[in-house]
Amino acid sequence: MKRWSIHSWPLLLVAACHAGGAGDPALHESGGAGGAAPSAPGPLAADCTQAQLGKPVLRLLNRAQFTRTIDDIFPEVKSAWQNTLPADPVSTMGFDNDGSTVVGPQLAQALLDTASSVASTLGATALPSILPCSAAAADRACADQFLTRYGRRLFRRALSEAERTRYLSFFDAALPRSDFKTALKWLTVGLIQSPNAVYRSEIGSLEGGGRKLDAREVVTELSYTFAGSTPSDALLAQAEGGTPLDAPALAKALVATDSGKAALQHFFESYLDYARVASIERANVPQFSSVRSDMIQETRSFIDQIVIQNRGGLKELLTAGTTNPSSALATYYGFPSPAADGASVTRAAGRGIGLLAQGSVMASRAQPNGSSPTKRGLLVFSRLLCNSVPSPPANVPSIPSPAPGVVTTRQRYEEQHAKNQPCSTCHTLFDPIGFGFEHFDEGGRYRETENGLAIDTTSNVPGKDRQPLFQFQDQESLARGLAEQDVVYGCFAAYLATYAFGTADSCLGASRVSELRAGTLGIADYYAALAAEPHFTRRASQ
Repeated sequence: MKRWSIHSWPLLLVAACHAGGAGDPALHESGGAGGAAPSAPGPLAADCTQAQLGKPVLRLLNRAQFTRTIDDIFPEVKSAWQNTLPADPVSTMGFDNDGSTVVGPQLAQALLDTASSVASTLGATALPSILPCSAAAADRACADQFLTRYGRRLFRRALSEAERTRYLSFFDAALPRSDFKTALKWLTVGLIQSPNAVYRSEIGSLEGGGRKLDAREVVTELSYTFAGSTPSDALLAQAEGGTPLDAPALAKALVATDSGKAALQHFFESYLDYARVASIERANVPQFSSVRSDMIQETRSFIDQIVIQNRGGLKELLTAGTTNPSSALATYYGFPSPAADGASVTRAAGRGIGLLAQGSVMASRAQPNGSSPTKRGLLVFSRLLCNSVPSPPANVPSIPSPAPGVVTTRQRYEEQHAKNQPCSTCHTLFDPIGFGFEHFDEGGRYRETENGLAIDTTSNVPGKDRQPLFQFQDQESLARGLAEQDVVYGCFAAYLATYAFGTADSCLGASRVSELRAGTLGIADYYAALAAEPHFTRRASQ
């Protein structure tokens, strides 16, 4: 099906004419900065009975993947070139690797500018080391050596003869009007911004009523999914050698690398959006600005210990009685000082447990001057229960600012949201969940009382037909209750598959949810096991 092929696409840059120069090619709450909650997705399918196949796609590299690709292919100029690519659009699921992203005029220009910077930097500082023949015989044969080696790395496959002829013809036309270095620069620009470089092909060829990805497509998918960058020479050689690939084993090995750990950490950062705590202010918490960056590292260290080092599962992540603060952050929380920044400390009983008690998570889902049962409830409602948040009606009034010592936050929310129409229609779905977090203030710290008033965290998680899924007394019993719900495991698995596959198509990674639920498969191993899903090596026919 020729319409799926990118191998015959023209370059984004018609570079033959540029041998000597550049080319042309939350729901209605009051609040301030940092108060907005991420847009709610959904719903993702959290009750899949079997894995399915998704559509064949061309997946555009996101900014981080493009950057790591260039750095890995040309380590000699790492960090020396200028990246002008814009920030990636974030999908409604919270991820920046959406498979439906396309190159528009702005991105095409940024690709041209960035490719030009890479190529210029290579020519200025690294050409003798990456292409020794350029010092002795700067000619067509030398350019061919560059094209053979780096074209293969950038395209993640060997170039066809037609492509080789095309690029070398371009070089031939440019050389008489400039010099070897300039002609090679524009050849490099053309390679870097080619659709074959900036798109990942996950199309395959027709076979048995579907489409089977070839080995080069599979190793590309493996490397970008589980390590966030282009395949190594060794992986490419394995694909080219014709030996059958053990995709799950390769995925597990990649997840164990530093790049693989970073890719898994990026999932959690996108899934929870906790890193935005770095940009928010809390005027009523004087120490907050000095520890908010430590909160981000605390959460990363906590995830690293539970998920990566201990190979823990979702239950452990939700219910662990430890955290990993810096010394300054431990003092801020009132915790024992860790042996070293980021080392594990045990939380005091009743002071919160697991991922949902992290300071970065609580502080990033709060109002500038108080907590937010709505934002915190929405986190559980959408990210752990896979519910779709209804659009709020027009002209819903904001909750008034708190009046210290008069009522608690919960009382204000119940008065405004639960008792008034049209607020109650929506807010009774998730505010009750958020009440379980009321012992955490807007700075992410545990508090016994609110302005001298007793805090009531007894509530329930609404389920089908608004009947309680389960009841809880506080954040700890809420977290433990969530860890016993089948829907939480199906929902988490759906988000993980959405991150890996770049699409919210239902049930692409559902084969081993029961093992995730049983605790026999940890999160890191479940992530690697997505490489064994039918969708990883096959696609639907169209």
